[in-house]
Amino acid sequence: MQSYNMEVSKREEVEGVNQYVKKGEVSVSYPLLDELGLDVQPVKNDADGFPVYSDEKVQFVFDAVLSAVKAMARNRLVQGTATLKPGLTIASTVEELLESGGNKGDALAANREFLVEFKKWLPTTGKSEKVQQAVYELARVRASVSLQPDDKKAKFAVYLSDFAETLDAEKAARFSRPLIALNEACEAGDALDDM
Repeated sequence: MQSYNMEVSKREEVEGVNQYVKKGEVSVSYPLLDELGLDVQPVKNDADGFPVYSDEKVQFVFDAVLSAVKAMARNRLVQGTATLKPGLTIASTVEELLESGGNKGDALAANREFLVEFKKWLPTTGKSEKVQQAVYELARVRASVSLQPDDKKAKFAVYLSDFAETLDAEKAARFSRPLIALNEACEAGDALDDM
């Protein structure tokens, strides 16, 4: 595995201008294609030190692998910082990388199961069907959470917390990714602020 320091930045207003401000760096390891079982070697390194392959199709595959590795590393950081989320690490071996990538089909299935369980739980809140449907839609369409005013985000976060308290250990673990993602959406700034 090769490694490089990935810069982490956050969009902020500086002297009335929105710009990306560096928050730190994290060390990220990435595999060469031969480490993934492909019989190819890079011919050189580019100006940033990343390998360059002679065949553009092979280069496309490497670029996709590198993008996936970067995305997995960013997803393990507290939003807007260079700090790892509690209990998480960034993969440093091919085995860890493949393990951390997980089964995407399983993640989608876990999200569907979460939505089914969340919808079944909502009537226990005693809220009207109209409110239950609105809360469910926020859970179903995560991107819509960032469009809500802060007071609505705070109320939605309470629903998530109350729901999480009803889960047994197995379901809590299974639903952790959608719950964390929705909570992060509640904590994020207003998506329309930069319009």
